[in-house]
Amino acid sequence: MKLVKQILKQNKIFLFNYNYNSFFEGLYRLFGVLVSPLFINLNPNLISFLSLLFGLVGMTLSVFFSIKISYIIFFFLFSFILDFTDGIVARFKGKTSFYGRFIDGLFDIIVIGLLHVVFLIHLINKGFIEINSFYFIFFLLLLFLLPIQHLILDRFSSMARWCNEINNNKHIKPYYRNIFLSKITKFLFDLQHLCIWILIFNDFIADYLSIISFFILSFIASNLNIFIYIYLSKINFLKIKNPSDND
Repeated sequence: MKLVKQILKQNKIFLFNYNYNSFFEGLYRLFGVLVSPLFINLNPNLISFLSLLFGLVGMTLSVFFSIKISYIIFFFLFSFILDFTDGIVARFKGKTSFYGRFIDGLFDIIVIGLLHVVFLIHLINKGFIEINSFYFIFFLLLLFLLPIQHLILDRFSSMARWCNEINNNKHIKPYYRNIFLSKITKFLFDLQHLCIWILIFNDFIADYLSIISFFILSFIASNLNIFIYIYLSKINFLKIKNPSDND
């Protein structure tokens, strides 16, 4: 209990504070604090791999076994919790690293992509949509839109740091998620995860409405982030030159 209090104190500012996290991010972080003593002796990067493993197991069970979607969801929820637990443990032990940040972000994309696959399979198995239908193609495109969104964000981040290095200043922020339309993007994240939690109740109609809503919200959130960072790249990078390239 003493260890939990120490970790809770270190992460208190991020819990249910909409200036830093959405509601569900705060919830997952709180669960991460509570379970962190179970993982405190593990390497934080191993916890990241466990997060990925739970997502892979969840998708495998969905593809090869007739298991209720409500049970599958618990694997992904635990994966989300571990996604915060690795950072909590790393900061508490003073073992943060850029490699840890790299695999953490990479595994985030993979796990949420696996969840999209699980939802698509569920819609097909329940007869909600048919392969080669408009809806199937639309939901399939979302699988590609997700990594594209993160690719653009990461590209913007690296270019911002490069521009700052060339100009010897810190004028351009690598990330704007807590500055530019932050409340909207957090609200969309909360709505998506509300759809995920509703699936725990495994109601036939709720399954359909929740998954469809999740896909639509995912489409809106991805396009919003893509638009924001393309717009910000034009604003920030258009007039900045690279002397070495010009030479």
